[in-house]
Amino acid sequence: MSTGTELAGHQADGLAPVRTPLPPAAPPPPPVASQRPSHRRADRRPAGLTLPCLVAAVFVVLHIFAFPASLFSNDSYRYARQAYEYLGDTRPEAQHKALVAYCKDEANRKYRGQLLDEMKFKEPRDPKAYARCMKGSAATGLEPNDPRYEEIFETRPLYPLLAAPFVGLMGAKSGLSAVSLIFTTVGGFFTLAALRRIGLGPKLAVLGQILFYATPLATWGTLPLAEGPLLGMLGAMLFGAVSLIQGRIRTGAAVYAAALAVSAGVKYSSAQMAAALMACAAVAMLVLVRRTRHRGTWWLLGLSAGAAAVITLISKVWQLPGTTATLQDTFSKHWTTPEAVTPWQDLFELNRHFWWQWAQHQALAPMLVLPLGLALWGLWRRSAPLTLIVTGLGLTGIATVVAHPVYFQSERLYAAVWLIVVVGLPVLVDEAVERAVLRRCASPAEALERDAAGAPRP
Repeated sequence: MSTGTELAGHQADGLAPVRTPLPPAAPPPPPVASQRPSHRRADRRPAGLTLPCLVAAVFVVLHIFAFPASLFSNDSYRYARQAYEYLGDTRPEAQHKALVAYCKDEANRKYRGQLLDEMKFKEPRDPKAYARCMKGSAATGLEPNDPRYEEIFETRPLYPLLAAPFVGLMGAKSGLSAVSLIFTTVGGFFTLAALRRIGLGPKLAVLGQILFYATPLATWGTLPLAEGPLLGMLGAMLFGAVSLIQGRIRTGAAVYAAALAVSAGVKYSSAQMAAALMACAAVAMLVLVRRTRHRGTWWLLGLSAGAAAVITLISKVWQLPGTTATLQDTFSKHWTTPEAVTPWQDLFELNRHFWWQWAQHQALAPMLVLPLGLALWGLWRRSAPLTLIVTGLGLTGIATVVAHPVYFQSERLYAAVWLIVVVGLPVLVDEAVERAVLRRCASPAEALERDAAGAPRP
């Protein structure tokens, strides 16, 4: 139970809504034991979880239905191979099992495409598609297989390690997808909890959970790829950061640190990027928002900067693939062509072309820019600290694309930016509803005075 001092701190930091005070009411009569059974209080929390659990169940069922349409990609093959190695298979055995899974899915994908071809949908399925795939890669495994490319995946051990029991029980594609689905579902619950913590009602918080499951966060997060754990842990980092800013140090620090640790084990470069951006957000709060100059913000800064520093140190000591390897991987097509002579200059040039054309496509159909703008507006009207937290996490997607401006992969790479939309739109709706209620309950003069003073909350 929060103390009075702690609750006051929650309102002061700007993450909880500021409500118009109501006139004091008459004290209620003393409770009668027979009228308030003791089990009612215990039933409140499970009842409050009924709708979120129903939403999550529908989400899982829909993705089980859509499972045949999901793609077992080249990256999935490598994660599956690692999972089989964790289960005790030798490298050739693991490679063969992963290749079987890949070729079966590739044959199914081609047949699904044939069924939609107006000239070929009546033709029988090609019986040799699977055999051709296996024959072409049986000797050396799926290309590209340069050792430098393989090292990138071998330094991401946690996702295939977590997936290994599921892969052993369910097969490669099902096992990897199950882990991704679990993490994405958990990320929706963490987002729900964060929205409740900043003061949104149960229905609007569930709206945020639904948006988490209905946006590209879940589209990419449920595939047999490392994006599932990464995007799910963004929701956990959001909850942890909000808890820290509200002064809930133990809960916030534990959840935030655990989410960073899991992200680092899944893909250390992404965790390093997220930690660095959140450290910048914490510094901005300490410098610009006087009300957030307390222990919670310093904990957020310390955990974020510390995680970024530790990942950097480990990368140096263990000589893990770094920025240079990432650039060469991009510009040499995974080392299937000669390495770039001027990778940094090439990165700048490719980014210039990429973002200019991306802006043109968004101008034609602003499916991201429009909800993103509305979400940022709602966040800013609500709270500057909340805006910095959510924006810092969302910008990990943009930063990833800046480092890998590969157009056909861009929607997957910047999927994290949708977290801003997922959090910001329910906050905007809450702000709109609150202002509508205040206008209806207040006199015309008071409503005009509030509209004139409608500055964003600190």
